[in-house]
Amino acid sequence: MKMDRISLLPDSILCDILSYLPTKEAVSTSILSRRWRHVWKDLQVLDIDDIPFRYTLEWEARFVSYVNAILAQRNPDYPIEKFRLTCKEDSEDSLPILTWLDAIIRPHLQELYLCLDLVVGIALPEAILTFPSLKSLVLKHGDYFDYYPEFPNVYLPSLKNLELDTLCVDPSKLLSGCPVLENLMLIVPDRVYISYVYIPTIQMPRTLKSLIFEDKSTVDNDINHRVIDTPSLEYLYMKIIAKSKLQVSFSNFPNMVEAHLHIHHERAVHVPWVPELLLALRQTKLLALKHLTTRCFFSGVTFGIPEFPRLLNLELDVPCMNTDFLLNFLHNCHVLEDLAVHVWKSDIFRQYYGPAPPTMVPNCVTSHLKSFEFGGYKDSAGEREFIAYLLQRGLALKTVTIHLTYVFDQDTRYDIVRELSAIPRGSTTCQLNFIDLNPVKHTCRSCEEFDTYARGVR
Repeated sequence: MKMDRISLLPDSILCDILSYLPTKEAVSTSILSRRWRHVWKDLQVLDIDDIPFRYTLEWEARFVSYVNAILAQRNPDYPIEKFRLTCKEDSEDSLPILTWLDAIIRPHLQELYLCLDLVVGIALPEAILTFPSLKSLVLKHGDYFDYYPEFPNVYLPSLKNLELDTLCVDPSKLLSGCPVLENLMLIVPDRVYISYVYIPTIQMPRTLKSLIFEDKSTVDNDINHRVIDTPSLEYLYMKIIAKSKLQVSFSNFPNMVEAHLHIHHERAVHVPWVPELLLALRQTKLLALKHLTTRCFFSGVTFGIPEFPRLLNLELDVPCMNTDFLLNFLHNCHVLEDLAVHVWKSDIFRQYYGPAPPTMVPNCVTSHLKSFEFGGYKDSAGEREFIAYLLQRGLALKTVTIHLTYVFDQDTRYDIVRELSAIPRGSTTCQLNFIDLNPVKHTCRSCEEFDTYARGVR
């Protein structure tokens, strides 16, 4: 009658609960009572991290003893299905990583996560690269492939998730052996990285549904080709440095749901594939063009903005405030509901070379737009004009949020809030909010009046 209800649950359910905890915490439940003494030994999910040991004397030796004890005492009748190891070496006395990996590589292993910061790199056991049951492989920070005399064959017939951080080999050697891969995170370091390898071509598997791709290796003017022929792709995060000799080719993405683009390129570099990529992404429901991505529209070459018939959320970082560019974009987003604009730089030398927008109000503004957020507000005439345009014509608007990130004195802030709050609004339910990220102390008599106008300032 005095036993708690959780302890009455069968071991299988208790192990399922413990599997969501770090292994050290799961093992600590063995001191609760005799009922819990051996429950953790049936765990099929191990999450081992050296952080709890790092601030103790002789922590590396203590950590090694701890991991050895875990692997030795667990119940062999319950094979490990998921193994996660995070650790760092402080000395040249290498941790027995390979011994631990040999102990967990068994036919039931489905997920392997390694985040290793080692003084000396290791060569992964070749069995991992041909493991038939492996569904997820995550390799972070460490040099996992530098010590093979010859790169081994890779065949992972069940692998659906692959994450490779600071990769220092040609990824095609890995990707070609993953016939059903769906989720890929690939980060290619720049040449400063000690084990950098020049990779002229990277081709993504056609089976991908989600791709996170950061490529820092294109900083020099070598010829580079990146191929994203993935017609089933639904999620794309792409961060790349676009030099003049970089070529990027891609398929259309009819199933795209969410796309984030961080394209860094210099002023003088013509990047024709960026508008072509936007055209391929026209079916997406969320589009974020971050940092320098929109610069191609202000580079002296006229690019057409494609239509986005399903786009609901749009985030635009622009190099300068230009109402014509923003209105042309809105005219091609017929059902847009959420718009966020951030002027990341006030570049007065930037010009938009596109056509003048149609005189009619964009359909999304009058019928669909519910939320508008403006970041980096500097109180320029163009910014005031665009905000007034949306406030007056946004018949469905519910919230407009303005970030006062520029350093204004109190009187100027008071005038900004007063003038923008006085603009007539097309929507009777629209709420105007101000977020001041550079607050100034209120010292003058008009503080109370300012607070009345700026009730939305947080």
